[in-house]
Amino acid sequence: VQNVSAAYIMKCDDDTFVRVDTVLKEIDRTSPNKSLYMGNLNLLHRPLRNGKWAVTFEEWPEEVYPPYANGPGYVISTDIAKFVIAQHGKRSLRLFKMEDVSMGMWVEQFNSSTPVQYSHNWKFCQYGCLENYLYCTLPDPQGRWICLWDKFGERSAQCLQL
Repeated sequence: VQNVSAAYIMKCDDDTFVRVDTVLKEIDRTSPNKSLYMGNLNLLHRPLRNGKWAVTFEEWPEEVYPPYANGPGYVISTDIAKFVIAQHGKRSLRLFKMEDVSMGMWVEQFNSSTPVQYSHNWKFCQYGCLENYLYCTLPDPQGRWICLWDKFGERSAQCLQL
């Protein structure tokens, strides 16, 4: 981030096929020159206290999480990334075991001094294929990414039936 001229950064999991063309089109629909946090945003989401994603009261005493984008993929503007790096260097970031919630906390901290454009987009969805999808997660990507890439070259980049 310190030596890059990109205006936006997309974080995505390693099992995610990203449609860069559609992501860029969605970014173009937002207000330029504003701090941006774009993804499938969770608002007023309560911590789960049981199960795989359980969080203890010691880990998270608050009733709700800050607004955060689901983990498989989201976009932040470079100014937010630089803020996170600077705060990390000062050791002044609150750390949490779920990276997507952590990013939501850090964006909220940034938003307290610089307004952030929170952009919820249902196309950042990992629950199946949608028209003009932005990405899809492939639980078993063996061979499927090549198939998607081939379809992309044919201008028919539909999701594969999983």
